[in-house]
Amino acid sequence: MRTITAGQLRARLGQALDEAAAGERIIIERDHHPIAAIVPIEDTWQLEDDTEEARRRTLDALASLEELGKRMNKLYPPDDDWPGAAAWIRWDRDHGHEDGA
Repeated sequence: MRTITAGQLRARLGQALDEAAAGERIIIERDHHPIAAIVPIEDTWQLEDDTEEARRRTLDALASLEELGKRMNKLYPPDDDWPGAAAWIRWDRDHGHEDGA
């Protein structure tokens, strides 16, 4: 992967496009900061596929967590007398571990 300036890109756009079509990835800089890239079209198709696949995996993971929550609520129904995780964490923070750990 090579880096060119925006000015170099303006002067050699055709050459940069030919290189991208041949598989090269080109980073475009302005004031020594990368601002964009020219990549082969196949790379963009892969990004779109990866984005949809990542979204599907995320939604599947969220659905699995929701199912786990439902199963846990059935196994361990909420108890109004239990102070909750936040209260236990505060207590532990304030009192420390008394077992010497």
